[in-house]
Amino acid sequence: MELGELSFSFTDMQWLLTIAVAFSAWLIGRQSARAAEVLEIRVRLTELETQMKQVPTSDQMGLLTQKLAHLDARMEGIANSVVPIATSLDRINDYLLKHR
Repeated sequence: MELGELSFSFTDMQWLLTIAVAFSAWLIGRQSARAAEVLEIRVRLTELETQMKQVPTSDQMGLLTQKLAHLDARMEGIANSVVPIATSLDRINDYLLKHR
């Protein structure tokens, strides 16, 4: 083995080492990008879980529906009781306008 052949193999080893370093840097970059994506997904999931805790359950929605139906029935009753009063007021108004 001559010295020229030995230096040639050192050059080849240098290229192989450079390629290996570049490849490992590329892999590390990909893994850090994946870690950033996973972190972003975790943050979004945490935000969604926080928002979902504030959403009413189906039992609460059923109770709300019952209360609204009860309120609607009461409003109908009030509206029905106001009709005779309005009629009486119309009669009083007509009487006062005719018999001033």
